[in-house]
Amino acid sequence: MVQYSNLSSVKIYMLLSLFAVNAFGQSKNFSQEQMAKDIDILFSTIERVHPDMYAVYPKQQLEQDIERIKSELNPSGDLFYFYRQVTPLVVKLGDGHTNIYPPFRGPEDFANVPIFPLSVKLTYPDTGIFVRDDYGTIPAEAQITAINNRKADVIVQEMMNYSSGEKDFYRINKLEQLFIPLMSVLYGDSIFDIEYQFDQVNHSEHVKAISFNEYSAISSQQTGLTPSELYTFWTLPDKNIGIIEFNQFADMDKFKVFLDSTFQVLQKENIENLIIDIRKNGGGSSSLGDEMFQYISPTSFAQFGKTIVKYSDIQKDVYKAMSNREITNPNGIEIYGENQPLTELRENYLRYKGNVFLLISHRTFSSAASFSWAFKHFKMGTVIGEESGGMAVCFGDVISLSLPDTGLSYGCSYKKFYQYGATDDNIHGTLPDYNVKTEKAMEFAIDLITQRK
Repeated sequence: MVQYSNLSSVKIYMLLSLFAVNAFGQSKNFSQEQMAKDIDILFSTIERVHPDMYAVYPKQQLEQDIERIKSELNPSGDLFYFYRQVTPLVVKLGDGHTNIYPPFRGPEDFANVPIFPLSVKLTYPDTGIFVRDDYGTIPAEAQITAINNRKADVIVQEMMNYSSGEKDFYRINKLEQLFIPLMSVLYGDSIFDIEYQFDQVNHSEHVKAISFNEYSAISSQQTGLTPSELYTFWTLPDKNIGIIEFNQFADMDKFKVFLDSTFQVLQKENIENLIIDIRKNGGGSSSLGDEMFQYISPTSFAQFGKTIVKYSDIQKDVYKAMSNREITNPNGIEIYGENQPLTELRENYLRYKGNVFLLISHRTFSSAASFSWAFKHFKMGTVIGEESGGMAVCFGDVISLSLPDTGLSYGCSYKKFYQYGATDDNIHGTLPDYNVKTEKAMEFAIDLITQRK
């Protein structure tokens, strides 16, 4: 087994990075004037930074909603209250990269915040809530039907107002990570009367909230990633199959070593079938995808057809602070890559000649979705699973900011990407060759390979 990791460089889509660090505790109250001012600053900033802010939600309608929300603000409210007012407006923009981050910090500020004790899985389109792990007398895979007399589907539908994304199935998937903090932010219960069904029998259980430290242990499990699992390789020798589990596009130097080691094993052991699993992959640096294509692509390739970049003083200031480099482009829109040549295949004695199968899911997003689109477009192999969460035309490359009075943190896209060959008519992600439920995709791929022998 070959595996490498470096989580210190991974800042995107890990669960804990969704919980903003800001200058204020939840208990601090803000005046109506402060909250209204931050709402104006938030949307004026997004308008200056985002390349196509009104692509999904018309400007006039958004402006009417903003004024309505401002007029309905309470005379004062804490950070949770402000988050509840402003986040649904950002979600209406329909950009999975432009988010308000949940207002959670560390245990010193949230010691008294009651936290829901169960990690969950959500299903689409029926919006079911299932317990992920055993919790005392509530078994794993139990279906929660109600929490404190709130029906499960009602809870999920309310939470959808706080989950940004282009497609509902991606937003539902994202709620698996947001579910626990949203239970605190939306309801604030400290005791939970949970009704659930298991083995077709109805049950009820009375459970207490947990502490932030206990929650952190749950959240680490819920990401599905540990430091040893950024990319992992193993073989099924009896089936002549190699498997790469690729969970994050991170750390190019170590990824190059991983690829070299992996494809040496594939060549040495004459393994004729390779499964690449990116079902858990939420993105990162797309350059890692280009590097893997040098090992599996039969032809020249490209991940993107064109990229629209919005330059602004805000974007330039953030870039300079992060990289200590100046951007000299004039403010405004620039378009890149329309006539860009394909990336040529370099000499590579380890280039794979066998059958390649790619597993994707609704969770496959950002650079992982771009990878899957190019994989299919350039006919590198067979795609199995469910439509990717990332779209053929999508926004990305995020700058993170915080509001001056409330301290609420948010991220905003400043680029619009077109996957290679995609147009504005492609309002979908990567479509699999075999549409299979995510949890069954690996089994299906192995069976498919076995049947082909």
